[in-house]
Amino acid sequence: MADMQATRRRAAVAVFSDLLDEMALTEALWLQHETMRGENVSDIIAYVDVVAQRHLLDAASVKRLYNQFYKALRESPERLPLDPWPAMQAARAAARPPAPPPVAVAVPLVAAAPVPVAAVPVINPVAAALAAAQAAVPLQSLVPQEPPVVFGALMRSVVAEVFQHHRDALEEVRKDALQRLDDSLAAPALRQQFRSGWSRALQHDWQLPGAHGDLAELTRVLYQALGDAFGRAGADHILKRGLEAAEAVPEARVFSPRRLLATTKGLRL
Repeated sequence: MADMQATRRRAAVAVFSDLLDEMALTEALWLQHETMRGENVSDIIAYVDVVAQRHLLDAASVKRLYNQFYKALRESPERLPLDPWPAMQAARAAARPPAPPPVAVAVPLVAAAPVPVAAVPVINPVAAALAAAQAAVPLQSLVPQEPPVVFGALMRSVVAEVFQHHRDALEEVRKDALQRLDDSLAAPALRQQFRSGWSRALQHDWQLPGAHGDLAELTRVLYQALGDAFGRAGADHILKRGLEAAEAVPEARVFSPRRLLATTKGLRL
């Protein structure tokens, strides 16, 4: 595990050192250390997207970075830069403010009246605050809003285009999508909402409250269903226009629609 973490750090230096200054590169390395847990394509896309959004990198650079990072992770160790871990730790230590001096607190010498133990309930303030927050906030609101909104825009575009130009094929796409849904790795509750959405596909807003990975799984299911109906080239064109529609919503500035393609292999866009 430690070796792969070092490889990820060294690959990040190789890829980003020409684009970021020293401080920004260090921040990107700590972001990787705290959030990136693997070397899969979806892990690479998610990490590169966050760095690109923070530093306003253009789409062409982001696409190139996906490929460069993937290759760097598989490069011979002797061809990668040195592990930046010592420099990362030194930079964080230098940025950490000194601890404040201890403050003496005067304690009154007046003894308080004894209180029966049974009369004083033991309350964990942290647990009480968490319980109150969970009771006040619906579970769905804990899911980031940008991925569902972007996914909804993509789905609405695809459904509308198929209905407008290939009306008879919409039912075929629905059946194929639901058939493939059973093999999806998306969360069961989200799969059920996706299934229910097809009962009113044209009226549904398709903003399903799911995490990025689950919505990427549903995008893969949709792409495969389109491929069953229209072939690979047709599916590519329809999904490409769906992505363009999703890029028009304000939430796409925070969550790139192309992150929904993390599990979609072979897509030619």
